[in-house]
Amino acid sequence: MTSRKNKRLLSKFRRRIRASLFSSGGYEFGAITVIAAITGVIAGYAAIGFYLGIGELLQFAFGPDEEALATGAAALPWYHLMAIPIVGGLVVGQLLRFLPNHQTRGVPHVIEAAALNESRLSLREGLLSAGTTIISLGSGASMGREGPVVHLGATLAAWVTRVLHLSPAVARTLLGCGVASAVAASFNAPIAGVFFALEVIIGHYALHAFAPVVIAAIAGTLVSRAHLGNFPAFETAEYFITSFWEFPAFFILGIVSALTAVIFMSGMNWADQIRVHLGRIPYWLQPAIAGLFVGLIALYFPEILSVGYEATSKALNGEYGFELLMSLVVAKMAATVISYGGRFGGGVFSPSLFLGAMIGGAFGIAAGAVFPGLASTPGLYAVVGMGAVASAVLGAPISTMLIVFEITGDYNVTIAVMIASAISSMVTNAFYERSFFHMQLANRGVRLEGGRATYLLKSAQVMHHMTRDFFTVRDNELAIKARELLVTQGGGMLVVTDETGKMVGVLSFGQLPPEIFDGDTALHHTVSEYMRDAPQLVKANQPLQVALQKLEVSGEDILPVVSSEQKGIVVGLIRHRDVMKEYNRALLESQGGDMEIGRHR
Repeated sequence: MTSRKNKRLLSKFRRRIRASLFSSGGYEFGAITVIAAITGVIAGYAAIGFYLGIGELLQFAFGPDEEALATGAAALPWYHLMAIPIVGGLVVGQLLRFLPNHQTRGVPHVIEAAALNESRLSLREGLLSAGTTIISLGSGASMGREGPVVHLGATLAAWVTRVLHLSPAVARTLLGCGVASAVAASFNAPIAGVFFALEVIIGHYALHAFAPVVIAAIAGTLVSRAHLGNFPAFETAEYFITSFWEFPAFFILGIVSALTAVIFMSGMNWADQIRVHLGRIPYWLQPAIAGLFVGLIALYFPEILSVGYEATSKALNGEYGFELLMSLVVAKMAATVISYGGRFGGGVFSPSLFLGAMIGGAFGIAAGAVFPGLASTPGLYAVVGMGAVASAVLGAPISTMLIVFEITGDYNVTIAVMIASAISSMVTNAFYERSFFHMQLANRGVRLEGGRATYLLKSAQVMHHMTRDFFTVRDNELAIKARELLVTQGGGMLVVTDETGKMVGVLSFGQLPPEIFDGDTALHHTVSEYMRDAPQLVKANQPLQVALQKLEVSGEDILPVVSSEQKGIVVGLIRHRDVMKEYNRALLESQGGDMEIGRHR
């Protein structure tokens, strides 16, 4: 009885909210503003709760907090340092049994939900995945916290969408609001949160999405600053570019960063693939085995434990030598690949920042040794490398550059970071996937490099968008028959077949000479005299993207569609305008073309 009463109260509350906010029946800026602010506050509190949970568990397990984890861990007995990741792995392994595919969730699942699943995410899976990641990072798994917190913010936004019964177009915008707030609260970086949500999740910068996302990011930032203070994630010295002669060095650092990113992502991809072949090892035992290897690496390089912010901060301040920096690149890369392959929960953003800071710092030391009078301090190169590697891994150079500026509070290296990040992203795209997230999706058969509209063109089959309303004519029939059919169907294309029914060519008005409309001439000429070979053929089971490519290459407006089972048998026609209509529909939908707020039917 109480449950039924609560449902009636919730329904009444929802109706009142909808009546007050959506009285005009359409998209209301005031409505989405209020919802975006509420979502931002919820996601902001979730983000700081996630952050504090990891910190508390690290202190419980290792003693020091996150800012001094490496220093404190180095003083622990070897058996203590080894035992924590193993025990944490055993706990994680038990929690994985409640997650689909026995794997935690992250940014790729949010991208897929926004592009293909009407922004639907499971609240249960989101909360359980967040809890599993807290235990993973709290026990030393060498991963990042930003990807999981993005998923958590998006999950809570999807929950708000379900509670208010919002349309898919609004749900996609609200998903971006949850992501923007989570990123802003995690990094104290509202601008970066906005652009990350728009660049990576929503995929466009339309005004109707931009304004709510900004509001949510501000809400998340205010929540974070109210409880954690207004401090950048990394405290660094104030750096200045020594000479304009350094710009070629930043260009080269961009290439080096791209190579680092490609090696890192290849290692992660290898771990993703090899996990499938570990069927003989129970999935619940894999995190503990990975924890064993992480602990072994931590005996020599405790800097790789968990998020690794202490080591990153020291590299940004030029406190490490060349040999240690290069050793940490190898150690962190190995530890992160092992953690990811062993099913620990976590993201890749913090590891990419770590790797970028180390490789940049080492590059700066080398540049200073070769050109002592021209090179800036290694710390400046560490900041530049951090932005360049992270840009390539995330496939989001704009938002990554903004994150680097906001988490360091240093805008004096803007040009250097922009140069290296742009070069790094370009080189990576030339030899690898657009980003680590798209690589993960591609491994599951989902390719979203070109966005939702392009994916739909790849996944939709020609047979579902072709027309079956067409005429055929035999090649030995009189041209007057073809003329009559073309007049009947109002132009277009006739499919010419032989006596077995197989296509031998096509015929349109443009191929018929003017005198063919003289009845006497038409009676003395056959279709075969005027037909031409089909410029391109499309199979019925091929993707629409293939049809679009063939239409554009051939310059034709119509192409014959042949059976995928019977060679040469035409089953329909595909028109350029129909393909573009489907593409534009998907594009408008992905950008929230229908912004009506209401129940989706």
